[in-house]
Amino acid sequence: MKHKWTKTGIILLTALMLLSFWSPGLAGAADDPVISMKASSRESKVTVEVTGSRLKDLYAYQFSLEYDPKLVRFVGASSPITGFTVEPIVKGGNILFAHSKVGKVKGTEGEAALATFTFERIAGGGASFTLHDIKLVDSGLEMAELEAKVRLVSSWAQFKDIAGHWAEKSILQATELGWVAGYSDGTFRPQKQVTRAEFVTMLARALELDIPDVPELTFADIDGIPVWARGYISAAVEAGMIQGYGDGTFGAGKLISRAEMAAIIVRSQGIVPEDGARPNFADTGAAPVWAQPYIAVAAERGWIKGVGDNRFAPLKNATRAESAHLILAIFN
Repeated sequence: MKHKWTKTGIILLTALMLLSFWSPGLAGAADDPVISMKASSRESKVTVEVTGSRLKDLYAYQFSLEYDPKLVRFVGASSPITGFTVEPIVKGGNILFAHSKVGKVKGTEGEAALATFTFERIAGGGASFTLHDIKLVDSGLEMAELEAKVRLVSSWAQFKDIAGHWAEKSILQATELGWVAGYSDGTFRPQKQVTRAEFVTMLARALELDIPDVPELTFADIDGIPVWARGYISAAVEAGMIQGYGDGTFGAGKLISRAEMAAIIVRSQGIVPEDGARPNFADTGAAPVWAQPYIAVAAERGWIKGVGDNRFAPLKNATRAESAHLILAIFN
């Protein structure tokens, strides 16, 4: 989500009134400014600190911090640098932050903390934060814009119900990457079954699909699709990963089957299975005919395995653990 300067009024006071843009890119040169983040957690609070190094006459700055509002709730932000901080603008999962020195003073040099964001944890496991649209202004009112994004993955808890679980490693990795979250009671509930909306949301996050601000969905049961999932489902439809049912519905709350999960994963990789392909499982006949080529591809590539005794259990509902493990498998 990008914001224009005019949306915040006089964002950085007099420092931004006569801006001239510095066109050369900052990324790559040995003496260019470097922006980084680090996170810490104590009890239910999460603190994200933004730091700059190799700074040269930094008088004012603006950037956006993206986060998942289902995992953490924004509490507030401040800057330790003397000057004026504009009230952060929060829209959805994006915070627009701006700060400026005041008066005829030189900008900050070298290394300095630029901003501190405070969040309250909503779910266990961890969260990711992405800094983007970074603009730096010197005391001569010249501005440089950093094209690169800065991403931070923060993990602050172990789950009390996954020790020794076959998917423990995958669950921890998936939560650290921000694809899926735990519950506020410190559990992950690995055997909890997953709905179609939940699985598509998890996969869309993993693939970093572009999520539309205004989702365009034409399913007959649009009212039954949770608001939090609509953007992810819209992005997945646009990417050709998912389809509705023959009656025009999506079935967001329907538990996803292992066959459906395999098909969505294969489509997400842009693979078109060979017509008539069949996997070598003893219960292949129990799988819908349309799903068999997708299961064959997923099994051949090692993305999804059987459940024992050479069975795939195509109609069995997938669990949270299976979902996290399968999504990681396509990246590994």
